[in-house]
Amino acid sequence: MRIRLLLCFTLLALLAASITFCAAQSVPSAYNSVQPIIGTDGGGNTFPGASLPFGMMQWSPDTNTDAWYYHKQDKVYGFSLTHLSGAGCSLYGDFAILPTTAELATSPGAEGGAGFAPYAEAIDHMHEDAHPGYYAVALANGIHAEIAVAERAGIARFVFPAGADARVLINAGSSANTIEKPGHHQRGSESYGNQIHVRADGSFTGWVSAGGFCSSDSNYKLYVYGHFETPQHTVRLWQDDAILPSGDAAKGKHTGAWLDFGQQREVMLRVGISYVSVEGARANLEKEIPDWDFGKVWAQARNTWQTLLDRVTVEGGTPEERTIFYTGVYHSLLAPMLFSDEDGRYIGFDDKVHTVAGSQKAQYANFSDWDIYRNTVQFQALLNPERESDMAQSLVNDAAESGWYPRWPAANDVTYVMGGDSPVIVIASSYAFGAHSFDTATALKYMVKAGTEPGYGPHHGQERPFVAEYLKLGYVPAEKDSIDASRTLEYTNDDFAIAQFARATGNTGVYDEFLKRSENWKNLLDPTTHWIRPRNSDGTWLKGFDAEKSLPKRPGAPVSTDQYGFEEGNTYQYSFMLPYAYPELFRAMGGAKAVEPRLNKFFSKLICWGEPCFNMANEPDFVTPYAYVFLGMPWKTEDVVTRIAQQTFNDRADGIPGNDDLGATSGVYVWNALGLYPAVPGVGGLVLGTPMFDRERLEFAGGRTLEVTRKGSGIYVQSVRFNGAPYASTWLPLAALHTGVNRMEFTMGTEPNTERGTAVADRPPNFE
Repeated sequence: MRIRLLLCFTLLALLAASITFCAAQSVPSAYNSVQPIIGTDGGGNTFPGASLPFGMMQWSPDTNTDAWYYHKQDKVYGFSLTHLSGAGCSLYGDFAILPTTAELATSPGAEGGAGFAPYAEAIDHMHEDAHPGYYAVALANGIHAEIAVAERAGIARFVFPAGADARVLINAGSSANTIEKPGHHQRGSESYGNQIHVRADGSFTGWVSAGGFCSSDSNYKLYVYGHFETPQHTVRLWQDDAILPSGDAAKGKHTGAWLDFGQQREVMLRVGISYVSVEGARANLEKEIPDWDFGKVWAQARNTWQTLLDRVTVEGGTPEERTIFYTGVYHSLLAPMLFSDEDGRYIGFDDKVHTVAGSQKAQYANFSDWDIYRNTVQFQALLNPERESDMAQSLVNDAAESGWYPRWPAANDVTYVMGGDSPVIVIASSYAFGAHSFDTATALKYMVKAGTEPGYGPHHGQERPFVAEYLKLGYVPAEKDSIDASRTLEYTNDDFAIAQFARATGNTGVYDEFLKRSENWKNLLDPTTHWIRPRNSDGTWLKGFDAEKSLPKRPGAPVSTDQYGFEEGNTYQYSFMLPYAYPELFRAMGGAKAVEPRLNKFFSKLICWGEPCFNMANEPDFVTPYAYVFLGMPWKTEDVVTRIAQQTFNDRADGIPGNDDLGATSGVYVWNALGLYPAVPGVGGLVLGTPMFDRERLEFAGGRTLEVTRKGSGIYVQSVRFNGAPYASTWLPLAALHTGVNRMEFTMGTEPNTERGTAVADRPPNFE
């Protein structure tokens, strides 16, 4: 989708000729190719607002009271300071700010937190301008809103129509999840509340306590400091259902402030955030945005993004393909997010203030681990292993403070979302792809603890539920857990990653133990049906199993089509989620003659729920197109990944097939387009696919560059050369990349080469 640049004349005047957003370009730069609107419909759940790479502040419009932005909706409820990109459940949306010309007639906190619903402003989506680090929109009432950000702070400019009353609403109670649930395990007396204090000098402070991601007991507290360039004339506050008759502060479940600036044409606001304190929020603001130069903040944001995006450049392909690709790279670099202040302080999982130490420069939060372990952390580690090391150390810090790794942590709390022990793969794969500057000994200690010791963490939850049964039986039993089969497969992937991490860090004993346990998937491979299948504690198979009809169904599942034993899927979609064990798995399934027809049927559809087919909308299937490569049929992978790109992604608002999940779904397109994929958890290597673009240049850390070129037409790889020599293998170990420029040349054709990659020696290694 191409967004009309309504504000071009204003932006050019502010940013001078060097900023070329409005200039027509035949081949846009990487930065100008990014389209943040992609994924804001069709279930992608992305946001179009302003953020820096991994920034704490992600300031974006919300088109409803759940802190989501849906491009098909035509009202803005406010511009909130915090977001998650692509998550399947709502979170954050804190301290929404809305410019308006309206009087404050009713409390926005009324009726259980309806938010700004009575004050929501209509927008025309053709009058939006979204770029990395910057967002602008013209509201139907004539107000122009612009936002630019630094890492922990942002600046906004609201331009009002001549003669209009300039007002700004600050909603301290706008967070996505603010209603306390019955029986909720609170972590403090201020859970699910907020406060705001407005001063005569145009500054305001406040805090909000919210959480409840995916109905979990998780909680966080955010502090805010903001300052308007010109003080307001009048302030009115609300507290829940009531507009307060006087005063400069309010505290409750839903509070906020209405500020009247008279007929001022331009209202400027700078705001900082912190998870530590109001003082931290103010220090972050003054450090990152010390003055009122909007153009300078935007230019710095643009330069930051452009420098990073230019390290992954492509040539050729269609304009649509380049837009999807660069937007995918952008979405892959939004999370996890900064969690420590500019002075290094952060609030830990023990609710105490800590300061990053040693080589760690910053603490990070919001690890969508079940999603991002599959392709995202590898990409991030190759680009910036120092930052990725800080992310790994952040998880180690979380474990040291709470006793366990947090499964899908949000802020400084654990949500226990999804079934695997996925933080361990995040760490192991980050290490395998170059992130080495963290406490690996402590990291391994907590990996082993979760894999060998039953125990409870925050909110009386478990990092590895049913680990005692898993250790005793070699699988999670069906009568104990309705996602027993998929959980077992996640655990075997976890165990394999732990083994690789242990070997890489010099612990052969742990390596041997966990590598052996990674074979536990065999305990659920039914020798009769040759499918992964739920099994009871007594060794009997769950009755009613039918792989073709995804039966029996899982009762009460959030996804109603789930087969019993599988989370968000079925046996077809999970049985192939074992890339480290593909050779053994294929033999157990009956060999190539049995597996190939299954895979062919599997890929007859590219998005489906409750059927025996591939689902690009869900993570367990992301790696499965590369199963053909392990089977010795890479040309079939080349066909499937091309169809995925052409049929499930596009450059419109609905251009991402399902939740983007903090960049994981976008990562599939990015890696597939590059002709490479990080298929095996905890292993530093890439499976070869089919490159989409004529020339690709990847500037990795450590002075290593990989240039990928393709010549010839068609999608099928005929031959490959690596650094000038013929390259028969379909696997590229990272160790093969030397310092300097490495060149991989693909010769393409319109017909499959059914000889290339068939020899066992040319296939990816057998890791079991």
